Amino acid sequence: MSKQNKTALARGLAFLLVFLVLYAGVDHIFRRKSLATPWNMTTKVAGFYNEPENEFEVMFFGSSHAYASFQPLTLYADTGVKSYVFATQKQPVWATYHYMVEAFKTQTPALAVVEVNMIPDAQEYLDEGTNHSYLDDLPLSRNKLALIEATAPQGERAPYVLPFLKYHGRWEELQAQDFTYRRAGQHDDLKGYVCLPDTEAVPVYEDLSGVTPGTIPEKNLGYVEQIAALCEEKGVQLWLVKAPSNPLAEQVAGIWAVEAWAQENGVPFDDFNRAFGEIGLTPEVFYDQAHLDETGAARFTHWFGELLLERYPNLTADPGDPEWLDVIERENLQ
Repeated sequence: MSKQNKTALARGLAFLLVFLVLYAGVDHIFRRKSLATPWNMTTKVAGFYNEPENEFEVMFFGSSHAYASFQPLTLYADTGVKSYVFATQKQPVWATYHYMVEAFKTQTPALAVVEVNMIPDAQEYLDEGTNHSYLDDLPLSRNKLALIEATAPQGERAPYVLPFLKYHGRWEELQAQDFTYRRAGQHDDLKGYVCLPDTEAVPVYEDLSGVTPGTIPEKNLGYVEQIAALCEEKGVQLWLVKAPSNPLAEQVAGIWAVEAWAQENGVPFDDFNRAFGEIGLTPEVFYDQAHLDETGAARFTHWFGELLLERYPNLTADPGDPEWLDVIERENLQ
């Protein structure tokens, strides 16, 4: 290569480097951030990456049904087992798979609990807002690019790779937190749990007598199989569960389809909607039709902790960690 060509290449690389640095700074400012509790999902997802490596013995994955049901602090207080809820709103099963890949980069849990609410969902692609809710807070990596490929058809993926294309119009919405936010400073004391307040919601109950098992869409089934294969590869036990949610008839048909797959493939499965009496759940402890409020989540997690130790007695416990105990005392969960 001639000296002139080397100089041109060096200038080109320098320009590219400067552009990337400037773009990263601008993107950092304009990108949507969910920092206000209880919906501080940016803190919960980004904060996971600031947790110590190999910290969690149990990892929870899935949609809002997971993050509104499992209280890691309560579970730790009862059992000494450390856990994290790596879940997002309406998280499709392809996102659940890639979130598990992300988690296993730094964590070596003995057990992965996957909430199955979205597995029967028939949508091949979800809406743009939901897509950004589970993509924006993940760091760019080969795994994230693979998730983007699953998330949107070709020609619609650029805003997920370069979020500034989506958020460049936020000029008038910018707040101080957009400039002061630092990913490395994020930490969620609740370990991914979303604490929903008490409401006066009245869940709807449908006649389920005529319900028959539905089907799992082909795309979703492929990712369920990948989840099972990933857990086997990593030596992680897989437990499929349906968190308490008062499902309607159409949803029950899908849940039963997942249960049938689990039985056929030797994967543990539990539908906790069948255990309301044992758990002590009533309509008054639901935030809305499908999500437990703080009282309901605490009641469920206390019960779940006993079942967890019964099913998986060899989980490693670390009941004396002062950091966890300090947070438990500070949060004063039920």
